Amino acid sequence: MKAFRRSAVSCGPCSPGFRCRVRGQRRFRRERSTTMYVRFRHPQQDPVSVWIAEMFPHQDVLRAEIAADLSRCSILLTDPPDKSYFGHVVELAIGLALGDQSPYPRLFRCLDPGLATRILTMAGHQSVAGDAGYAAGRRSDPAVRPAQLFTAASRLAHVRILLNAFDRHHSDADAVANTRHLLEQYPHLLHGALRETYQTRRSFRIVWSSYHSGFHDALRSYGPATAQLSLLDGHRHADFLLGTTVLEVKSGGLDEDRYLDELIRQILTYALLAHHDGHPVTHVAVYATRYQRLLRYRFDELTHQLAGEPIDLTATAAELAALIRNQPRYGLAA
Repeated sequence: MKAFRRSAVSCGPCSPGFRCRVRGQRRFRRERSTTMYVRFRHPQQDPVSVWIAEMFPHQDVLRAEIAADLSRCSILLTDPPDKSYFGHVVELAIGLALGDQSPYPRLFRCLDPGLATRILTMAGHQSVAGDAGYAAGRRSDPAVRPAQLFTAASRLAHVRILLNAFDRHHSDADAVANTRHLLEQYPHLLHGALRETYQTRRSFRIVWSSYHSGFHDALRSYGPATAQLSLLDGHRHADFLLGTTVLEVKSGGLDEDRYLDELIRQILTYALLAHHDGHPVTHVAVYATRYQRLLRYRFDELTHQLAGEPIDLTATAAELAALIRNQPRYGLAA
């Protein structure tokens, strides 16, 4: 079977989008083996994870390749006090920096129109007249300062955390209304603890310097950005759709098999659902900020290799979509 080709992207000082002169291009190959694949159902595994494991039984080869690749990368020394919050900030900052149109409209609707306008302006977007501060036209400042971008992204991160909590028990409209009411009553919730914000800002500076060393240009080259792409009527959300590339951003460690397994499940799920929803998907990508590494794969070749044989993407995506729709929905899934 023909092995698929991963796009050449770089680690550390090399510029993403160019072939690393040390490593060159590598291929992900499914090694021939007489080993029998035995799959066990863990009683606590969700049906989607079980389905992914059964449909794509050769994920261990990709997991090993990614682990070996990341082990050779120069790791950024960041230690934010709240890694989940930091991950939100980095992802939101990338979305604000990549988007020509205002991303995250649902988050902005949780804010007073005046505050929404100020945050958009701080992130380099120009407000649209008559739109009550909830949208923006093309970017007015493509080189917005990192400090301003951090402030805008950190405010939105607090909004997202509150909104996610309401999403678990309320409809979309009620969750937005409740989040906005809470922020009107307690505006200090947008700022967080002073010490935590300071330490998070320090880590953000390190990541953002790396991001602008070439990763920003590489991601822009993939095509127009859609942030937090809603899939299957909101049952899942991909971090980004860049042109025809589904992108997942990871700010934390990927040094254990369980983290890599979850990553592979995510990119497969998001790409299949994007295909099901009618988005033309040609590639899937992972930007591991801590490792200064951008990985990109051909979607069709990736699925064929992980399945062990060519598969019908449309039929497979439809099967996954039906499985997810039949599961209980606890708010908006990430």
